[in-house]
Amino acid sequence: MAVDIYFDALDQCRTTARKVAGDFTELGAAHPAASADSTMFGRLTDASTLAQAIDDVEKTLDSELGAVATKLRGVERALDDVEGNLRGVNRATEQTYAGSRS
Repeated sequence: MAVDIYFDALDQCRTTARKVAGDFTELGAAHPAASADSTMFGRLTDASTLAQAIDDVEKTLDSELGAVATKLRGVERALDDVEGNLRGVNRATEQTYAGSRS
């Protein structure tokens, strides 16, 4: 039945969203990295400012990766809800159609 193709597409999208959310979660596990030590820049003027900037980037990266993973998990749940609603409508339509043919 053609409707099954749509359910398969929704399932594939949901599965992909789950996988990608997991990928972002895994990627984010390494962030934020340990604080940057300004001594790694030697005698560079404003080395501590540069180290702080690196720390800020790490914190932002951690936050953004977490946000992406959360949104993708939301997409996964929404697709699950859409599929569930469509299946319910499909069952009701089939029952109505079958009842009208009797």
